[in-house]
Amino acid sequence: MSLEQFLIEQKGSILGRWLDALFDVYPEGSHGFLRKAKERFSNPVGYTLTKELEVLYTEIPKEGISEKALTCLNNILRIRAVQDLKPSEALSFIFDLKTIVRDELRKKKPGNGAQLELVGLEKKIDEIGLEAFDIYSNCKKKIYDLRVNEIKRQVSRLMERANLVCEIPDVSEDL
Repeated sequence: MSLEQFLIEQKGSILGRWLDALFDVYPEGSHGFLRKAKERFSNPVGYTLTKELEVLYTEIPKEGISEKALTCLNNILRIRAVQDLKPSEALSFIFDLKTIVRDELRKKKPGNGAQLELVGLEKKIDEIGLEAFDIYSNCKKKIYDLRVNEIKRQVSRLMERANLVCEIPDVSEDL
């Protein structure tokens, strides 16, 4: 059995464990709420994270990193970038997939074909992790830029209200 077939057959157990890894960084009380992602409007974070991770899972065995996979990563990491998570916590779920797949392979023993393909899959997961780091860094940069711009606007308004800002007239003197 090939690794791709194995991933398709074991999707339920692997994806379930991967979702647990994704939600493990959240406080214990919210973990259960986020997992119940049935309603898009009553639980938008859980719904989005669950749906995007499912699509990302189907894209991983494919050749290269598709635009669809990058879009999923972008949607997941935008949410995680605005939350109070360390970068290692925000991105750890990607690398957890390697351990989960290895554990499932050990349990099911599908044959040497899948074991040999595992190295390629782990390399692909590492590449996705690097892409995710770039996406996460760009999201955080955008957030910090927005904060800086807002502080600049606030300071400018305060200075105008305190009459500490004045217009410099255009003076053109002949010298």
